[in-house]
Amino acid sequence: MLCDHDRDGALSDGELNDFQVKCFNAPLQPSEITGVKRVVAEKLPEGVNDNGLTLTGFLFLHALFIERGRLETTWTVLRKFGYDDEVKLRDELLQNPSFKRSPDQSVELTDRTIEFLRRVFSAYDLDGDGALRPQEVEDLFSTAPSSPWDDAIYSDCAEKNSMGGLTLNGFLSQWALMTSLDPVKSLAHLLYLNFPGDLASAFQITRRRRIDRKRQRSQRNVLTCFVFGPARSGKSSLLRALIGRPYVDLYSHTQEDQYSVHVVEPIGGSKKTLILREISVDLVSHLLDKKDALAPCDVAAFVYDSSDGLSWKQTSDLLLKVTAHGESSGFEVPCLLVAAKDDLGPEAAAISDSARVCQDMGMEAPISVSIKLGDTNNIFRRLVDAAQRPHLSIPVTEAGRNYQHYKQMVNRSLVVISVGAAVAVVGIAAYKVYLAKRQSSN
Repeated sequence: MLCDHDRDGALSDGELNDFQVKCFNAPLQPSEITGVKRVVAEKLPEGVNDNGLTLTGFLFLHALFIERGRLETTWTVLRKFGYDDEVKLRDELLQNPSFKRSPDQSVELTDRTIEFLRRVFSAYDLDGDGALRPQEVEDLFSTAPSSPWDDAIYSDCAEKNSMGGLTLNGFLSQWALMTSLDPVKSLAHLLYLNFPGDLASAFQITRRRRIDRKRQRSQRNVLTCFVFGPARSGKSSLLRALIGRPYVDLYSHTQEDQYSVHVVEPIGGSKKTLILREISVDLVSHLLDKKDALAPCDVAAFVYDSSDGLSWKQTSDLLLKVTAHGESSGFEVPCLLVAAKDDLGPEAAAISDSARVCQDMGMEAPISVSIKLGDTNNIFRRLVDAAQRPHLSIPVTEAGRNYQHYKQMVNRSLVVISVGAAVAVVGIAAYKVYLAKRQSSN
């Protein structure tokens, strides 16, 4: 029950009174509370225990209201908690606050909401082990129609302990991911959890990435990284490494986008939540059909098997496609090359060719990692750092470089024309003054 604040399975006299005030704006007298519990206990002994009115007793009480024709009492309670006549959350509740935003803006939870979720986590961590077992997660969302994390993308995307329990970091990370992907769903489930106060204070919309790039700094707390690469390059292993999963040697082809989310502490900065979105190689063309495909992306990682020349060739092709799309759409993103499977020994041709590509496109050298050996080479911190400085690490194609050169020439020409026009205006004005003085002297 949402009003069972101490989670003891019953509404105490104080909790029952708080419920009464919330729903009917009037407190119950002590004698009235005693009378309510007496009526329930006489009809249903298990409806009351030493702690107060149980869930069974609470439901029985409303069944009694309905039986006696007091339907409005039950409907008043439902409406107070946001439900309509079809016992669904009212549409206006899910439209306020508005999540209207530009494609390159994102939605995040505020500090107040995160603190509320911390309290919710603690309330349902009944065994105090710092993690929520599947049953505890189910209990937490028992006031919702179903768990929002039943979707496949949430099944294994966040940190868990050795027993499979969702840690506090994992819990908050999944909320951050859900808010990024579907803020309306996040809003609905905050309502189901009885979030206190104004819902407008629960979310914040970030500044546009284009503005971040001009100001040379991102203010976001949640950063999204698109992970590109051919099959068998090591993308999935990178996602697993982010959330502390052990390396798995068995290959499984990723057919749909996969997500991984975790808190990362960059060097000399505050903690950020990093979302890795693995883009299946089969879906890249479909993704890039959309003009704003890269708008939600704060940084992109291009992963290749450093021991395989073909893997590098496919990755460099992907890099060119994505970079060209960013240049044409205006949603350029910082990009890092990740040379995976370093334990197998790098392929010589891939080393020389990657060095050439990095020089031609103005990129940093590839970052070598070996997930199998546990050597991530600070890749996650480096991704966060690149995302926080959105004006750097942006690759440029030859066409993009030519366009930039053309714009510079046009801008210089405009400056020359402007200066020339200004000189001409001053000259004309001076000549008019000269003529006026000459006429007056005559």
